Amino acid sequence: MKRFLITIALAAITIAFPRSVGALQALSSNPVFSNPVPSAQSSSSNSPAKWTKTYVVEWNEPAMYYGAKSGVIDPGTDCPKGTNPSPDWVKVLVDAGYTLEEAKWLRNPANPTRSPAFGQNQMAFRGKDRANVYVNPTSTPDPGLVGVSGTIAEGVNLDDDETTGFTSPTGEKGIDNNFYKALGCWKTYRGPHRLSSGALNFNDGMRDGAWTTVIVVVGEGADPMNDDHVTVGFYMSNDKMVKDGLGNIARDYTFRIAPHAKYEGILPARTSNGRVLSTAPADIMLRDPAYNRDLELLRAKVDLQMKPDGSLTGHVGGYRPWEPVYRGWVSGVGTIIEVLTWVQLPAVYYALRRNADFSPTGPGGEKTHISFALRIDALSAFVMTPDGSKEVASVESYKAIAHKEEGPKHVYPFQIVDGIVIEPNAKFQAGPKAVILPPPSISAKGAQ
Repeated sequence: MKRFLITIALAAITIAFPRSVGALQALSSNPVFSNPVPSAQSSSSNSPAKWTKTYVVEWNEPAMYYGAKSGVIDPGTDCPKGTNPSPDWVKVLVDAGYTLEEAKWLRNPANPTRSPAFGQNQMAFRGKDRANVYVNPTSTPDPGLVGVSGTIAEGVNLDDDETTGFTSPTGEKGIDNNFYKALGCWKTYRGPHRLSSGALNFNDGMRDGAWTTVIVVVGEGADPMNDDHVTVGFYMSNDKMVKDGLGNIARDYTFRIAPHAKYEGILPARTSNGRVLSTAPADIMLRDPAYNRDLELLRAKVDLQMKPDGSLTGHVGGYRPWEPVYRGWVSGVGTIIEVLTWVQLPAVYYALRRNADFSPTGPGGEKTHISFALRIDALSAFVMTPDGSKEVASVESYKAIAHKEEGPKHVYPFQIVDGIVIEPNAKFQAGPKAVILPPPSISAKGAQ
């Protein structure tokens, strides 16, 4: 009886003080409070919203169709020869103009300029006249990156042309995803759903509280599954997701929208049998689950499916600037990225530039953008207005009330400059004029 009275009291407190998001989170784990009641408020189009569904993104990753039976490096319909092979770094250095002796010494673990944590900084200086290839990738010829040769891809038909692009796994034509075409055979992106090394790395950070994205879907019709007037909103939240005893993200917890000056997306859509489809493109910016935080998408569209269990899954696609993607990988410490992911970073630059398929200035302009799709898995959640006073029942922009402070940038306990880690007190410094060969007191034995 006492436990029952405590439960009733908590419910009364929540009703009286609706800004108590922590209380709502506690209550939301109780099945009695697990299904938000839709409210009738105006959407972004100022039309009455008859229904509202809200979610929290528990997983997102670039949509890379996986065509192998198992494994990451194994051949498949996507990549018939498997992933891009690991470079022969001694040969790479020799081709860049280093002598064989210099190349072997640079790759030798006994070399005092080779950090066990950050790799060999001198690896960056292999362009023409020993230019840093990370910041000047065109200073070296295209090393070549194995690209996708399969015909199947995940994503969205961005240009409404079914005669171009890929075919979806379900047989739909015209899927535009040249980001996948360019990088889908790179080891960091390749793997089954939720199992590529890149996806695991970046989603771990999100799921541990680095950032949170919520989705709000509102409609004007009587049937949420079939409605011609729907609006979809993507927002940030400062509230962390909660994990259950198995380490999975728990559903039906509460999140307040955190107005953000950049990361927000509003798209017009419709529903058909629970499938949320864009009715017109929109320019949006979301939080990128990778080194480059800005996921700018021009002419963005969604293709999402509302599931019977209350979850949401599917894709949001658009044309994103490709060069910031490359710069993001460089900022992640180029020397480490190259060795661990089996790639020469200039090859990534060339692959993205070669496969770019969109110009914001028109068909004749420079193709600065590449078609892209983000795969999204989201769970049902309570999404509150920024002040926490009530559940959202509309999709609207909050940019005007966003704080100017965008939040912390990447914070490392070391300094990264031009893709390499700067160690001010190091005795040997890398650079175009660095002395490469070891002193007589040190002998180079073998290479890696």
